[in-house]
Amino acid sequence: MPNVPIDLDSTMSEQDIFAKSIFAKSSESELLAFYGALFAIAAADGSIDIDEMNLLFKTISLDKFSEAAKSQIQSYTTSPPSLDNCLQTLSNSENSLHLGVMYFAINIAWANNTLHPEENRAISSAQTILAIPDTQIQAMQEFAEDLRAIREASSHKNRATKSLNSAVAKLKNAGIPLDLIDPKGTTTNFGEVTIEYSDESFWEKLKKFALTAGKEVVEKALTLYYTAQNPNVPAWAKTVVVGALTYFISPVDAIPDILVGVGFTDDLGVLLAAIATVSIYINAETKQQAKQKMSEWFGNK
Repeated sequence: MPNVPIDLDSTMSEQDIFAKSIFAKSSESELLAFYGALFAIAAADGSIDIDEMNLLFKTISLDKFSEAAKSQIQSYTTSPPSLDNCLQTLSNSENSLHLGVMYFAINIAWANNTLHPEENRAISSAQTILAIPDTQIQAMQEFAEDLRAIREASSHKNRATKSLNSAVAKLKNAGIPLDLIDPKGTTTNFGEVTIEYSDESFWEKLKKFALTAGKEVVEKALTLYYTAQNPNVPAWAKTVVVGALTYFISPVDAIPDILVGVGFTDDLGVLLAAIATVSIYINAETKQQAKQKMSEWFGNK
């Protein structure tokens, strides 16, 4: 489906909107707490699945971050921070930042079309600490539902545009400034490329880009691949692995470019998150298979 425009103020350019957004106006400590809270809520059910991780990556904007802060966010993929600590840091921030946390938290928690009870409790805790009224929470939840319905119902551009603008109007009526909360259109971009996973596509990309991707990325991808081949690995874990490998084989223009130049690529982050999620099923045989293939491609050193 092509990108669907949001009916924003026509007098404001995209740069003007981003300059006034919550990301441009917040301090580094506030943004660390902002993203930390999102990771914590996504992980409240015990793990961050691939759909949640994908939306998290697209949400992150690191323009104002120091190298130390970027590394801290990198660590969130495997060790999310304390939700309460993040929320306390944000408790005295501007209301627009509070709304942004809640908006993305709801969308991320619903990214896989299910809301775990622990994620629901985490969202309720955030609502209480950040003092967000029920009417606004309901509007955000309805908006997330509307987005899912628009994606699933039709690929007709005009119909989708009309439905989206109607949904955005509901947010505005509830006092939720979507243009300032999501200036990149992260949640409303329906133009993403759909990638189908296959073993052939996985090996094709891995062989083509092994040297460019580097040993760490290749090793993690191989570890996941061989884990999925194990007949004793349950279906849910294989789903996580396939999701991560699907992301891995995606074309460059379909991958959100959030951490370029800081030694942490999107591919590696997704692979690490998947490994952390299914680590209990990564056994000695799986590791040996990955090690053997690494030796064939890179040598023993």
